[in-house]
Amino acid sequence: MTELIEAIKTGEKSQVEALLQGNADVNQKDADGLTALTAAAESGNLELVQLLLNAGAEAKNADNDGWTALMSAAGSGKVEVVEALIAAGADINGQSEFGVTALITAAGNGHGDVVQCLIDRGADIRAKDRNNWTALVWAAEEGHPKIVDLIKQARDRT
Repeated sequence: MTELIEAIKTGEKSQVEALLQGNADVNQKDADGLTALTAAAESGNLELVQLLLNAGAEAKNADNDGWTALMSAAGSGKVEVVEALIAAGADINGQSEFGVTALITAAGNGHGDVVQCLIDRGADIRAKDRNNWTALVWAAEEGHPKIVDLIKQARDRT
């Protein structure tokens, strides 16, 4: 784990700022390909996400399995972080090595506001993971009927 990722995980803004001012590589990856931006997105800390983006963090970076900051934000249920990452150029339909998308992650975790945000911004509701499961299937299997209805309404509009 990089020093910057450690600072992000502790939520120490002043330490993150000091590292960035000391020319820490904002896009440096650890052995698993994790970046500070993905760690910040997973924590749902919009302030740290914005700090990293302003320092040049690449919103499209993925770890060794293709997991992105947007997928982490979608899984954490923080719609404002999702919106910031999309605005910074994150690939809304990017897929991990397992075929998982940000929409699938949000739907499977029951985050309706994130699901709506992603759909409104053009997420592919028909994308399938390696098991051929869509966000709709994930929402149904994980017991999120309101998400199922939301995705069905979007499907019916297309």
